[in-house]
Amino acid sequence: MKRRKFLGAGAAMVASISMIPSQLFAAWCEKCFSQSTIDNAFINTLGTRDFASTDKVTIVAPQAASDSSLVTVEIISSIKAESLYLFVEKNISPLVFQCNLHGSAEPYISLNVKLKESSLVHAVLKEGNRYYRASVHVNVLAQAC
Repeated sequence: MKRRKFLGAGAAMVASISMIPSQLFAAWCEKCFSQSTIDNAFINTLGTRDFASTDKVTIVAPQAASDSSLVTVEIISSIKAESLYLFVEKNISPLVFQCNLHGSAEPYISLNVKLKESSLVHAVLKEGNRYYRASVHVNVLAQAC
């Protein structure tokens, strides 16, 4: 008898979860994360490919990554940004990371990314109507399976 109650409660829970409106879930930008070139990724995600270069954004990444499946990238900025984007130029889907920041945050983000091959890594920050970009080249010594 306990088994029947458990299965009934489980079925009721699954049914109630399936009724949650899809608006409560995070939005997914299909064209942003689709297969494209780096210029198309900039246009699809940001609407432009014209960025101001700045020394206020720093990317800390290894010059040579021994394994392409785990490359640690840190983004440090003194710009109080609204949004932060990370692109890897030669990946199939160049947009790797997107984050909306609240308030006047000065971002410090560290994450592990997978690189398809040696390429440029671009960090783009949005402040108001302006975009700032910093880039660094990472050499991949061994490809991941």
